[in-house]
Amino acid sequence: MAELAEAIIPKTKNFIGAKDLRAHEFVLTMVDDCSSPDDQKKFTDGLKAFDKLSHDKFGQLVTSLTLKQKKELLTDIENKKDIPEDALKFYGTVKRYTLQSFASSKEYMTDIRKYKMVPGPVFKGCVKAS
Repeated sequence: MAELAEAIIPKTKNFIGAKDLRAHEFVLTMVDDCSSPDDQKKFTDGLKAFDKLSHDKFGQLVTSLTLKQKKELLTDIENKKDIPEDALKFYGTVKRYTLQSFASSKEYMTDIRKYKMVPGPVFKGCVKAS
């Protein structure tokens, strides 16, 4: 899971990646806490289909793939190129929660987005009403 999240949001020289943010833990927590048992089963079935897809294409699991191979696999999935439905749904769930984890992280909010507290410096609580 960590390798897939890192392939979705890789570490760069300027910013940490999904693995450093522990986005994979967020994904698993969200699936565990916010999904029905039926959806959880579909998620695990999708994981198996995703692993099979990686093994069929490259002869190994995602954890052993090179960066180039991971990019190629994700490109095929994004293009929906001969990808089983289970694997597509699994990837979509992982991608959605990985992006959510990244966009709500302290590092993103302070280093990239430059988040400012509301209401900000222009707020004036007491003014005369005209």
